[in-house]
Amino acid sequence: MTDAPSSHSKRLVILAQFDPDNGLPPHVRIHLERLRPHAARLVLVSNSPMDAGAYTQAGQICDEVQIRENHGWDFAAWRDVLAKENVADWDSTILTNSSIVGPFYPIGPVIAEMENGGADFWGLVHSKQMGSHLQSFFLGFRNRLVQSTAWAGFWSQVQDLDDKWDVIKTYELGLTKHFIKAGFSFDSYMKNPVFPESIRIVDVERLNGLVRFPWDINRVGRTIRDHKAMIEEGFPYLKASLLWGKDQHRVSSVSSLMNIAGVEYPWDQLPLQM
Repeated sequence: MTDAPSSHSKRLVILAQFDPDNGLPPHVRIHLERLRPHAARLVLVSNSPMDAGAYTQAGQICDEVQIRENHGWDFAAWRDVLAKENVADWDSTILTNSSIVGPFYPIGPVIAEMENGGADFWGLVHSKQMGSHLQSFFLGFRNRLVQSTAWAGFWSQVQDLDDKWDVIKTYELGLTKHFIKAGFSFDSYMKNPVFPESIRIVDVERLNGLVRFPWDINRVGRTIRDHKAMIEEGFPYLKASLLWGKDQHRVSSVSSLMNIAGVEYPWDQLPLQM
């Protein structure tokens, strides 16, 4: 993949990971390698131990590797790294995690487009599921926001919540609301489909079962349910849970994803069951 280093060089990038095998999963290594040209400082924070080989491999890519106990998911991991960083040194800060596979397209132009826009913070996907918010697997923030009292106030109240849904409801949904309330603007790389394109046939949980009927795709887990169409539209990632987790039953065939025009990714390096 040809992805020239970004001209916007003063950028801090922090990737939070968890690996039950105490290593550096191939999709995380590839992600780090593809972020490296666009980060003046690249930090990996692991919520799981890392064996010596994985730690050395990560250290060859990143400027720093931090290991912490597995409490608080990605938000607590980002909090702990940010507490040690002088964010005022950077023109922008990007937070991402190991829940996504990619990028499938050069990520530099994506970052440049969002940073050249007028928003104070941005993400790749704007979701209306459970309330309007940016999905937290890839977030960018301008310097003027990270130097604000609103920034310090948000991260100072992040606790080590161990329930995933508590983290999502409190911090993923809460982050967008918090910064909007403080007067900051946001944008997303993938634009929400508008009516009638937004209406898709989806499975919705009703009465202890699944019912199929037309529904606004913006109000469900779009990155899961509409993943192939999103990648075809230029979305550079795939949720890892579609390959190895709870959403495997929803994935399009991996070969169909490989064959999407423009996608360039070393699929052979992943532990896939074809």
